[in-house]
Amino acid sequence: MPDETSRAAPRVAVVGSGYVGTVVAACLAFLGRQVIGVETDPHKLCELSRGCSPFYEPGLSDLLVGALGSGRLRFVGDVGDALAHSEALFLCVGTPPGDGGHADMSSVREAAASIGRELRTPHVLITKSTVPIGSGHWLRSLLEDAYEGSTPLEDILSVVSCPEFLREGSAIADFLTPERVVLGSDSGSALELVREVYRPILEQSFVGGDPDRCPALIQTGLLSAETVKYASNAFLATKISFINEIAMICEFVGADVVEVATAIGLDSRIGPRFLDAGAGWGGSCFGKDLQELISTAMDYGHDPRLLQAVTEVNHRQRQVVVEKLRRHLKTMRGRRICIMGLAFKPGTDDLRDAPALDVARWRVAAGASVRAHDPMVGAVAEIPEMRTLPDMYEAARGTDAVVMMTEWPDYVGIDADALLSVMRGRLMVDGRNMFNPETMVRRGFVYEGVGRSPLGDPYGGLELNRGFDQRVEIGNLEGRVA
Repeated sequence: MPDETSRAAPRVAVVGSGYVGTVVAACLAFLGRQVIGVETDPHKLCELSRGCSPFYEPGLSDLLVGALGSGRLRFVGDVGDALAHSEALFLCVGTPPGDGGHADMSSVREAAASIGRELRTPHVLITKSTVPIGSGHWLRSLLEDAYEGSTPLEDILSVVSCPEFLREGSAIADFLTPERVVLGSDSGSALELVREVYRPILEQSFVGGDPDRCPALIQTGLLSAETVKYASNAFLATKISFINEIAMICEFVGADVVEVATAIGLDSRIGPRFLDAGAGWGGSCFGKDLQELISTAMDYGHDPRLLQAVTEVNHRQRQVVVEKLRRHLKTMRGRRICIMGLAFKPGTDDLRDAPALDVARWRVAAGASVRAHDPMVGAVAEIPEMRTLPDMYEAARGTDAVVMMTEWPDYVGIDADALLSVMRGRLMVDGRNMFNPETMVRRGFVYEGVGRSPLGDPYGGLELNRGFDQRVEIGNLEGRVA
């Protein structure tokens, strides 16, 4: 990358080294920016300084090692040090679920107080944390309360909202090659500085970038930018809950939801992504952000019925998996069950709000013996009764049922005959619709998908006529998004 890019760009500090902050710091350093990451936990600070990522994200450890080795990235425990050597300050601390449906803003409050006390030179504060709508103005008030400098705060600080759209498992690509960059502020000069920080991304001028696919730049006010993040996640969650509602109807009438979803996804107004019926969404974002948006609406006296229904349908889907087990196995007491996949989606080791954990917890409570396998997850401390094994076939040995809960590639390529040979029973509950029902029944399984026809498509697949002979094999589609 050109040296002049590094010299011309604003120096960057990143407060918070969780999932978002670590990715932002490593990626900006890769782009040639001088970056200081702030982490107050001594152990975590030590690990980051050695290039060890605190969580699993494909490619991140290599990116950290390269950025540290180049001298463009370093981590410190003192926000004052970071402020003294930066102009752009990214706020990336956690905002977990709090009381009353709103996000817990205690970490944001603490970070703002620390920044306010140490601020002496002009900065643009860029909120990457997913914060409640209106937090940009609230942050300015917090900073004013803590500020101890002599120069009026309004002369040296501006706030810009730049919501993150990082998906676990593909966060680096999402940051470097996004579909859009959203910037919200009431200050033109602040927006100009952040645009300069993002220039290699906006122009796709870095090594590996694609200048023919530059992201859209959306510039708006603070409140609109903060709303974009919540609205985006709410829509994606709605799309998943919608197809899960259709899946239930498919089960009643004998239709196949994979065939239905494939057909409606070909409509350009709808699109195929996030139309995967199954056990529902999980993770740290959708549930928290939906609840925050619902709570915000109710604070203003509005009853957001659609958003509430989206959440209710999603919680029901976990119970749908349990009901399929109960219908076939009757009593759970003494039954042995294997859960394949614990992370809420493939490509991550994140267990936050993972549907698989609810299924495991409920079956343990009902008296079942539960084993599990996941390529990235070991023992789960919150469910000590569940035994995790490193080999998927050993995890399934002697079990009455196997429940597929995460679409790991390891499972898509599983040896069905070998799996069945080690099981005591024959039941497979496919909570992610990874397999063709007819194929699995032919292999000897009692197969239960979500919204699937018991025997699959009698014609062997869904046929598309696009002017030439093309067939799409239903039930073996790759690249599903959880």
